[in-house]
Amino acid sequence: MEEIILINEVTSTSFNNKNSKGLFISFEGGEGSGKSTQIRLLSNDLSKNNLPFVLTREPGGTPVGEEIRKTLVSGKVEKLDSYSELLCFVAARRQHLKDLIIPSLNEGKIVICDRFVDSTIVYQGYAGGVSLDKIKILHEEYCFGIYPDLTILLDIDPEKGLKRKTFSNLNEDRFENQQIDFHYNIRKKYLELTEIYKNRFIKIDGSLNKIEIFEIIKSQIMNFFKKI
Repeated sequence: MEEIILINEVTSTSFNNKNSKGLFISFEGGEGSGKSTQIRLLSNDLSKNNLPFVLTREPGGTPVGEEIRKTLVSGKVEKLDSYSELLCFVAARRQHLKDLIIPSLNEGKIVICDRFVDSTIVYQGYAGGVSLDKIKILHEEYCFGIYPDLTILLDIDPEKGLKRKTFSNLNEDRFENQQIDFHYNIRKKYLELTEIYKNRFIKIDGSLNKIEIFEIIKSQIMNFFKKI
């Protein structure tokens, strides 16, 4: 596989995060969209090119966050309403930012995160009915108003995604067990976000071959660096 061409061009570039010296990349998408595969491919190439990076995920990323994750992603769908979910996510995200993301960015590292605040906007906000103003206020007040520099959305038909979904932990199926209409709504709202945040979002067809997707991701990352 061709290695990612970030090497000299990127290491000599000052990253564009207003809060740090590093670069913050998030991956978003519905269930089975292929985020984990693409994150693995990207991290492998960053390693080959000796670029400093951190892999993390939400909910999770810290010991506290991983404990909160168990509550959020496991068990019956109805055990938490969207407001309770939101508060759990905000608590986990604040700790995640304080303990891992902000320090890593300040060290000049590339942070690659499997889901971030956009998942909250879509799942608890648009689909769950929580006011977007409430989500924004909590994010600004308790999560330092930090957003990714670059967000890669892997877009796929929900039925296809759910069919190919494999669980690293068979207990983490709480959101997957929602009705199919929920998943179609999630996709619709993600696509709306790509229009609202055009400067930050990159939409990629998640039904393509994984190598094809990765080649697109590499080219899009390079395009991002050319703009800063």
